[in-house]
Amino acid sequence: MLVLLACLALAQDPSPDVDPPAPDPPTSQAMLAGVFSEVERFQGVNVSISSGVVHLTGDVNSPGAREEAAQVSASMDGVLFVDNQLVVTETDGGDDSDTVDARLRSSLQGIYSQIDNLDNVTVRVTSGVVQLSGSVVDEGASDSAVALAQGFDETVFVTNNIEESTGVNERVAPAIDKAITRLQNWVSMLPLLGIAGLVVGFAYVVGRWLANWDALFGRMRNKPLMRAMVGRLLRMGVMVVGLVFAFEILGASSVVGAIAGAAGVAGLAFGFAFQDIVENYLAGILLSVQQPFSQDDLIEVAAVTGVVVRLSMRNTLLLTLDGNHTYLPNATVFKGTVVNYTRNPKRRFTLELGVGNEEDLLEVIRVGEQTLRNTQGVLNDPEPRIRTEALGDSTVLVRAYGWVGQETHDFLSVRSESVRRLKEAFDEVGFDMPEPIYRVRLHQEDPPTKKPPIKRSHADTVAVDIRPDNDLQEQVNQTRSGEDPDVMSS
Repeated sequence: MLVLLACLALAQDPSPDVDPPAPDPPTSQAMLAGVFSEVERFQGVNVSISSGVVHLTGDVNSPGAREEAAQVSASMDGVLFVDNQLVVTETDGGDDSDTVDARLRSSLQGIYSQIDNLDNVTVRVTSGVVQLSGSVVDEGASDSAVALAQGFDETVFVTNNIEESTGVNERVAPAIDKAITRLQNWVSMLPLLGIAGLVVGFAYVVGRWLANWDALFGRMRNKPLMRAMVGRLLRMGVMVVGLVFAFEILGASSVVGAIAGAAGVAGLAFGFAFQDIVENYLAGILLSVQQPFSQDDLIEVAAVTGVVVRLSMRNTLLLTLDGNHTYLPNATVFKGTVVNYTRNPKRRFTLELGVGNEEDLLEVIRVGEQTLRNTQGVLNDPEPRIRTEALGDSTVLVRAYGWVGQETHDFLSVRSESVRRLKEAFDEVGFDMPEPIYRVRLHQEDPPTKKPPIKRSHADTVAVDIRPDNDLQEQVNQTRSGEDPDVMSS
């Protein structure tokens, strides 16, 4: 518009000092016709001027072009009135604003009618400004309506006058409909749920069968802890495969990917937050591989001595010699010093004895070694030994060493019998085993006489029971027979 007015001003070239002459109608008419002929949207405009009145006839493609032609005509000098008889016709070159607004309103109203919670929204469009009114159930539906309106290129601005409905029926009825729809969906999926349940149950049975299949673990027969660990991992793997297949049947395969991704992220978080638990799990795996001990072994670790009952994923259960259950974290066992008293079938015991300074030490050693050789349960290979350790104020410290075959004899019983036999042998020979007591004599008296040794028959000597003690083992078996979900057993 401004360009057209500038062109007209330059064409007229008025002089500021001289009053403009009266316009020549033919010249003004020719000028307007030339201007309109140069602009495409005015190609159908016909111009005629008579007595200062401009007559516009013909057609244009939009109301804006019609008004613009009238303004250009009125800007001419000498024009008193513009008779605008132009007709607006729709052409391929453009659409009028009313048609665009109507099309935008129709499109939005049709979209809202097909969306739940938006079917009560009313649309008005004026010059590209969309006015939304009506009611919705929640605020999220209102935001969705605004977002849909803003998605059209013809939208200039969106005015949101939608109100949130508080009616009981409008809120309760949709909730009931959704609940009924979900219930119907669940009912229709019951056959698939049953099939998926059968798949999971079958995977569970197969996993347990594989974990208990001895032929599959032929090389691990002598490693029960490692076999239990591998069997548990195999059973878990079969269960995971069964669960994945069940999700595929239910059409929820995307859930598997989401769970796997979440498990990866959660694994990192839990790894830092629960590093002690993770450490115990890893230590349990390493202990089952290295096998520093087996079930029923007597071990000492972290100042605790007991029989190994089981090794679980998190801890090691020991039954102490007092019959108490002690749970040690696997990390503590793995990082600590483990003393296994059962792995070697031969175990040595040590006894300390004191004899008088006046005694013949060579005879003490001979009598002591001979006594240990004749004691039932003491091995002759390696042979028992008697060693002198230290010379005290009133005694000579003598230390006796003997080996016990733990597979056939009880260690503590043999050790106890050795103490008794040595005591009786030394008393029978007459070796002095003085107490650490100082005697102060205040007057002359006869020296005390020694108590004569007790004489026992040969039957009394061999009547001591030195067979392996199974009382603790029976308690271990009873404990192991109990159910424990964390036990790595097949």
